[in-house]
Amino acid sequence: MLTPDEVSFDPGSFKDPDGGVLFHGNRVFRYFTDTGATSFRAVTASGLLDVLARKGIVVESRPVDMSQVPGLSQAAPDAALFVEHPRIPFVSYCYEWPFGMLKAAALCHLDIVSTALEQGYILKDATPYNVQFLGTRPLFVDVASFEPYVEGQPWNAYSQFCHLFLNPLLLQALTGVRFQDWLRGALDGISPGDLSRTLSWRHKLRPAVFAHVALHAWLEEQARSAPDKESMPRKAVGKHQLVRMVTQIRKTIAGLRPGRSPSIWTGYEEDNTYSRNARARKDTFVESALAVSTPRTVWDLGCNTGRYALLASRHAAHVVAMDGDPDAVDALYERASASAPNVLPLVVNLLDPSPDRGWAQAERRGILQRGPADMALCLALVHHLSIGGNVPLPRVAAWLRRTARRVIVEFVPKEDAGAQKLLRWKQDVYPGYTQAAFEAALHEHFQISDQCRLPDSGRILYSLT
Repeated sequence: MLTPDEVSFDPGSFKDPDGGVLFHGNRVFRYFTDTGATSFRAVTASGLLDVLARKGIVVESRPVDMSQVPGLSQAAPDAALFVEHPRIPFVSYCYEWPFGMLKAAALCHLDIVSTALEQGYILKDATPYNVQFLGTRPLFVDVASFEPYVEGQPWNAYSQFCHLFLNPLLLQALTGVRFQDWLRGALDGISPGDLSRTLSWRHKLRPAVFAHVALHAWLEEQARSAPDKESMPRKAVGKHQLVRMVTQIRKTIAGLRPGRSPSIWTGYEEDNTYSRNARARKDTFVESALAVSTPRTVWDLGCNTGRYALLASRHAAHVVAMDGDPDAVDALYERASASAPNVLPLVVNLLDPSPDRGWAQAERRGILQRGPADMALCLALVHHLSIGGNVPLPRVAAWLRRTARRVIVEFVPKEDAGAQKLLRWKQDVYPGYTQAAFEAALHEHFQISDQCRLPDSGRILYSLT
């Protein structure tokens, strides 16, 4: 039995006047006001949500027996209707996605718009924050975003789609500039004017770029300079024109490829300092620890192209793999899509991870606020944090304790070739970076249940509880 004080509001869902999202433990409920309930019942009766749910691209919505959850009505007294959704294992945001994931989310969104138009509906929003990933599969989660299509009306969310989907993808595809930092710094996305100023005329003369970036930027400038909205003529848009535009945008996005910049990390899995024996021993140690603990959620911190994220996917229900190199994470997304759909690859610089963002710094949550994980893999990472990032070992240990309940961590001594690369252009001011100091820092927060020195190497693996 739910009570009001056991129910919490999703701080990212407050902007919809017709409803919102509530949490109770691992359960997720969406509520609707009278107006929202009327709209939701109509779209449900049309069969559209069932069609999209069967395709696996829209979250399921189950009716709620209010006699079983009276606390919901007390927590949201204006609600006229409640439904329950399955819980998303890990909430991620578009500024954490590699190119392939933002592209998949955009195509998913356009497929929903096309299907909705066929049945007389359209989406009033076009934001990637309405899309979550179940591993590598995009899933639209805002079932309150559907509204009846009115003949002659344009797609009002088109501009938002360009800002948050199309323009970031074009930025990286055409210039090689990665969009993640831009979207993290601007939750409303990249405007056509800003993107247009980064593109050459050669790029702007492409038909799709001219229509959706250069011309769009010019029209937005005209709208800003108009004395009032009534002075701007608004031409009716037929449904067939709208369908054609959505189809053309989809074709454009489907053909985009990431403009990759050279990355030393995409080849790290094949080109590293481990001997064959050391690699085999490391694999055995990690897999044995995973098999014994059977974690539900694993975070692979500094995952590179995913060797150990893929290994963990055989033992855990959900794996969140994080790395600061977008190209490496994009490569993992391609691998996981083919063989490990329970792996969620994210672009996260662990020295500068996603912070709390949005209204009251609560709308989008930071990485640690979305944990802790049952287990974290921290392999060949500590020297990057401590030597590369100047983070003292005690702070690394304290951070690991906040990150996960159990940890497998690898210590790379200063004499190792990998650590020496980090010291190549830096003065060695790290006298405290030693195995003894690391173990002392770990003992402040963990018990070391097992450890292993890798052959042909000074590297040591620790299993922590």
